[in-house]
Order: sequence, then structure tokens, then C-alpha cells
Amino acid sequence: MQNDLTESVQASIRPGEMVDTYYYGETNVQKQAYPAVVNTRFVQQFTQLGAGSSQFVISPQGGVSDIVCQFVTPANSGQYTGAALPQGWGYSLINRLSVRYGSSAQYFFSGPQCWNQIAYECESRQKAEDMLNLGGQFLATTAMGSAIAYVYIKLPHNSPRAQGKPLPFASDLLVQPIVLTIELNSLQSIAINQTGSGAVATVPTALASAQLQVKQEMLTDSSDQLARRVDMNTNAYTFVLPHFAQQEVTVQVASTASSLTQSVNLTGFRAGEVKSILLWLTPTANSTVGNGAYLPLTWQLMNNVTLTYNGEIFARFDSGSSQIWNAVENEKVCALNVVSPNTGTAGSTTALSYYIEAPFAQVNMGYDRESKLVHGKPILNAVVNLQFDVPALSTSYILHAQYLYNASLLCSRGSAEYIF
Repeated sequence: MQNDLTESVQASIRPGEMVDTYYYGETNVQKQAYPAVVNTRFVQQFTQLGAGSSQFVISPQGGVSDIVCQFVTPANSGQYTGAALPQGWGYSLINRLSVRYGSSAQYFFSGPQCWNQIAYECESRQKAEDMLNLGGQFLATTAMGSAIAYVYIKLPHNSPRAQGKPLPFASDLLVQPIVLTIELNSLQSIAINQTGSGAVATVPTALASAQLQVKQEMLTDSSDQLARRVDMNTNAYTFVLPHFAQQEVTVQVASTASSLTQSVNLTGFRAGEVKSILLWLTPTANSTVGNGAYLPLTWQLMNNVTLTYNGEIFARFDSGSSQIWNAVENEKVCALNVVSPNTGTAGSTTALSYYIEAPFAQVNMGYDRESKLVHGKPILNAVVNLQFDVPALSTSYILHAQYLYNASLLCSRGSAEYIF
């Protein structure tokens, strides 16, 4: 009797939908409305295998989801002596990429920024480390020949997540294709010199081959396409983006012999709601392409971080506490193991690469973050200041910051445009 009374009281005061947890029925079962099939038959080759840009045109004929690149190094002919490639070298190969959905605005993203988003969006640290290893294993000397890297291309519409994965972008609503441009660094420029300083002159400048592959999700019956059921000249379709990452902002940080503490004003904000800011730090020597020490995926820990908006503190992480604050709001800590070659000497070092998320929005769990709108903070014409301690004295660093915005792609009249 007491149990019945408690159940009725709780049921009467708690809002929510009644769900059957014993039998399958209308309250706990969903059905696919429009049957679809998946294929990965769309493959294009890179036109530039060395430093330069390759353009890929994806026809507007169905849903576009994941995009993967495959890079293959030339076979070994003795030219790799004294050189090495870091773990995830495929992402180091990408200098920048851009995408245009039909007639939408074109935005650019760097290769390391693309990797930072992947590490951020993966459900677990183990998956992030697996994605990094697929992006190219650590290789030295003869092992660099005929090596393969599989690189996920992170764009505004897609995500490497399996849990809470976004729906495919319905390119059939466009009359113009999706145009993706990928600009590569040369293989020689990302190789680590383990015998001295400067680039390894004997390493080939171009890859043996490179290709891009697209996952398409096609409706079984083309009459189910939205443009055939609805007049898209008078209606619009909103494609919800999990977030939009603005092109990364980089700031040179020159440490002094007397103080570890740095103060940087973050700039380049656009109109819109910022959900969070992702931050990572690299030594200047490891951030320069072609100097024989390029390690853009090896990130340093920032301590005593304070982020303010017009003087008001929004994020304060004392003594590296960002790791626990980020962990309790996500499925993992913001750190992963990266294998990096030693510069100037043989061997490699495995160390944690750290990044920080400074959130403005409330917690948005992974299983529905692709479709739930959680408001962020509008930042425009304001002073956003970041104070932090660098890990070593008398060493210059580059601070990387990317701003994650609430955004959607609005499709109508055969075109698409971002709405912030």
C-alpha cells in the first residue's frame, strides 16, 4: 500500500511522457519513415599529390554523410634514411580545407583544427586514439615506404561519432554540387629530421597516391525526396548542425625568463551564439611546416587558465583542473596519447596531448547533441581575455583557438546558406 502511494505521488508530480518499459509499443518504438540504403562507391583521386589544392565535386543526388581520404607514401628506395613521420601524419599533410554547399558561403579549416574537432567529438579517448592511429602510424626510415593513412574529413554537416550521429545532408535539395577543396602540404615538409635540423632533402615531395571517398545515404524510392513532396520554392528545410567551428585563430605567445603567465585577447568573433571555445598550445618550432620538426598534433598542457568576457570570469581552471571539469561534462578527458618522433635524434616519445574546452552553453550529452539546441553566449564587440601559464620558460608558443557556434544550414530554392 505504501509503495502504491509513493508511486502515485511521484507519478503525479513528475512531468514527462509515460513510457512502457516492459512491452514494446507506440511509446518506446520508432520506425523509419523513408527507407534508405548506404553506399561508399563515390571515389575521386587527388589531382595534386604534393603541395597544392585538389577540388572535389559531389553531385546533388542524395544524402552525403562521412568523407574519408586515403594517403599512400612512395615505396622505399633508400630516400627515407634519417626521417620519421609522427602518429596521425595524414592530418599533418592537410594544410587546410574548405567546403561550399551549393551556393552557400565558403569557409576554411586547417588540418590540425580538423583533427582537434575529431578528438573532441569522438565518444571515448580510446576511439580518438584509434582515429589518430588510422590517420597514420608512427613510422621511421624504411617503414615510411608504401605507408597508408586513413583520414576522416570533418565538415560542418558530419561527425565521426556513432552515438548521436547527425543525419546525412540532403544534397538532393540543391541544384549546384557540394564543392570540397583540400590543400596538402608536401610529404617532405612534414617529415621529421632525426639526424639534425632542417628538412630531410631526400624524402619525396609527393605522395604515391591519394583518394577521397564519400558515404552516401540514398532513398530507396526517389519519390520520397523532400523536393518532390514539398514545394521548396516556398518552403525551407533546416539542416541542424551539431556546431559550426570557425576557422582557428592563432596567437604567437613569447614566454619570458621571468614569468610563465601569459595574457592573450581572443579576437575574430562573428555574430552568433558561441557554445564553447576549444584551446590548444604548440611550441613554435613544432608549428612551422618544412623545418624538420613539424608536430602540429603534439599539444602542451596549459595551467591556471582563466577566460573572461568583458572582465567577468566564465572559465577558471586552476593547476590543470580543466581535465576534471571537461571530463564531468563529456564522455572523456580532453587528452590523448600521441607518438611523436624525436627531432635531431633517433627514437620516439609517447606523451599526452592536451586541449581545453571553455564552455558557455550547458551540458549537451552526445546521444542527442546533433539535434538539440542549447543556447550559447553571443560574443561580438567584446573583450575576451585568456590568461594561462605556459609549461616552460624562454620558449615561444602558438595558442590555437576555435570557436564553436550554434548554426544551421537553411535549404530552399535549390541553394543553401548558413544561419547563425
